[in-house]
Amino acid sequence: MPAGRISIIAPTYNESGNVIPFIERTKAALRDKDWEIIFVDDDSADGTAQKVFDYAAHDPRIRVITRLKDRGLAKSSIQGMLSAKGGLLCVMDVDGQHNPEVVKDLVDRLHRDDLHIVSAARRLGDERQADALSPVRNALSKVGNWLSSFVLGRRLVDPLTGFFVIRREVFLRVAPELGDAGFKLLLDILYSHKELRHAEVPFDFQARLSGESKLDSYVIWKFVTFLLSKMTRGIVPANLISFLFVGGLGLFVHLSVLYSALALTVPFMAAQTAATLVAATSNFLLNNLLTFQDRRLRGWNKFWGYLKFLLVSSVGIVANVSAATLAYERLVHVVFLATLAGIAIDTVWKFVIANKFIWK
Repeated sequence: MPAGRISIIAPTYNESGNVIPFIERTKAALRDKDWEIIFVDDDSADGTAQKVFDYAAHDPRIRVITRLKDRGLAKSSIQGMLSAKGGLLCVMDVDGQHNPEVVKDLVDRLHRDDLHIVSAARRLGDERQADALSPVRNALSKVGNWLSSFVLGRRLVDPLTGFFVIRREVFLRVAPELGDAGFKLLLDILYSHKELRHAEVPFDFQARLSGESKLDSYVIWKFVTFLLSKMTRGIVPANLISFLFVGGLGLFVHLSVLYSALALTVPFMAAQTAATLVAATSNFLLNNLLTFQDRRLRGWNKFWGYLKFLLVSSVGIVANVSAATLAYERLVHVVFLATLAGIAIDTVWKFVIANKFIWK
């Protein structure tokens, strides 16, 4: 395994229009280096993997790995890094926003200062970045970088970049402790081992060549729950935090239905039952969309999953109604406290059910 070889790890999803230009640009930029490119494709529907496979038939330095399950940007990057043959591992995007010419700058800085990891920092706020970053995304990146620096305990220009080089032996030491940071693998690495010698190299973030950005509300949600999990030192996992947030919204739905029903003089037990069922439905849909997005149920699987959710969690619903009714009667009709007692039992039960039986 050549210590000086640079292994480019390129996770892809529906990037068929970008992979060939990326290969050509990388070959030109690293023409005097020993390199390989490992594409890790999340089973793209647009033929991305096949296009790389056909090209690789004429160049053994290029490989493609197709992932059918447990997909995601960070997980794909990790698998590619574990499969690499080089002593230096470089993670970068293939959409044209990460210039392969910058790889040499990262490697030079790594060797010159004897560092463990070097990342490429976007020049956020620079007018030259206007074509690549919309005002909204630029603002989100700035806020995200500030929060990330707070969690890390040190100020960095761009800890959310997806473009970095790390020594292979260092990555193998860090890898077992990595969670799932979505597309923020660098942040996870730096947080897991704060003693790593790290530096940033500024670069111009460029406009995407073709296709659409993968940044959406789910990615932002996953990033927020990841940061909150890290703030608990990983004691509370990110999916539990997401589940609790969804449960908090479910509480609002529950109370809205409950008080509306009571205002219509519906008996408390009937009102509590209706509120619990409506909140359970809301929680199922939001958890399917956010908490367990990587295992999201679709089509008939979603329908049957919903029925299983109601069936299996019926024990929690019974416990919810029973505990709330008992608390209501013993606490002199304090509706809010009675409802919290029921929801607490129901939430714990449903989280266990969700992980073990619904979104397996």
